[in-house]
Amino acid sequence: MKKKFTLALACVLAMTTMLNACGGSGQTPASDGSSSAITVKYSVTFPATGTQADGANVLAELIEECSEGRLKMEFYPSSQLGDKAATFEGLKAGTIEMTECAATDLSAFNDMWSVFSLPYLWEDGSQAVNTVMDDEVKAVLEANAEENGFKIIAWTDIGSRSVLNQKHAVNTVDDLKGLKLRCMEDAVLADTVNAMGAIGTPMASSEIYTALQQGTIDGLDHTPSVIAANSWYELCKYFTLTEHFTIPDPVFVSKVWFDNLSAENQEALLEAGEKFADQWNNEIWPAATEEGLKVMEENGVEILEADKEAFQAKTQPVVDAFLSKASDGQKALYELLVATREKY
Repeated sequence: MKKKFTLALACVLAMTTMLNACGGSGQTPASDGSSSAITVKYSVTFPATGTQADGANVLAELIEECSEGRLKMEFYPSSQLGDKAATFEGLKAGTIEMTECAATDLSAFNDMWSVFSLPYLWEDGSQAVNTVMDDEVKAVLEANAEENGFKIIAWTDIGSRSVLNQKHAVNTVDDLKGLKLRCMEDAVLADTVNAMGAIGTPMASSEIYTALQQGTIDGLDHTPSVIAANSWYELCKYFTLTEHFTIPDPVFVSKVWFDNLSAENQEALLEAGEKFADQWNNEIWPAATEEGLKVMEENGVEILEADKEAFQAKTQPVVDAFLSKASDGQKALYELLVATREKY
């Protein structure tokens, strides 16, 4: 009898162990960030330090907080999981969960996003993000993103790009003539730089520092915070506030992955995105812009004002040429953005 009881007890214990191993206890994932949490891999091109990296850490905290530990973000900076193209493919396949990029990068999937490449489309980054988050504009952009496999959870202000160079002070638009300026790999952006008299040189951001050292480029256009984060001020001592490009960044997730989340986790992720956008646009980014300018000045960079009307006049032919050849989708989005921005 004793042997039978011992054997029965052993069987019960074995079954209990198996059920626990398979999640048979019926417990929900722990809220302490344990291994039962769903991983959200965040793949980006920006470096592991700087304002955008600080923002990633805030986003990670919000995702874990809003989901009560059911979702846990893993941060992969500096293209660790691949460049933008590889990351986009990962999102479409559901093997990478989340990324952030310039709105113009989505023109690889639909040409309407190229509108964001146009110079002097916005007065500043605040106007840009408020416009894209306006209900009517937001609906158009989110619908197109979802058609291409992406779910936007936040829009972020990344400021306005200005000219940084290592050759000489740029006080007027004529001073740009002949300067080799790195620009993003986008035809409209390159055309704009060329229209201002410089020589647009498309290349990945990861190549900029070395290219400056080797003289492949004389400078670039970017925002104070990003310049500070990448230490480009070490090689370039002239920064002119042309503010010619203002391109907001969407933060988005894989739609195929998002659609497979529970309704509770979907809601938590969207809530985290909304809270992140509010913190980033109203607190983190404005403070980072001021700090970026301070860092540059402390390191000997001369900050120069620009006659933006003169620069805009030089780039207007790029806008005119773009619109003359624009698709119906591009024209519709341009007209919507222009009409809506007047509210802000």
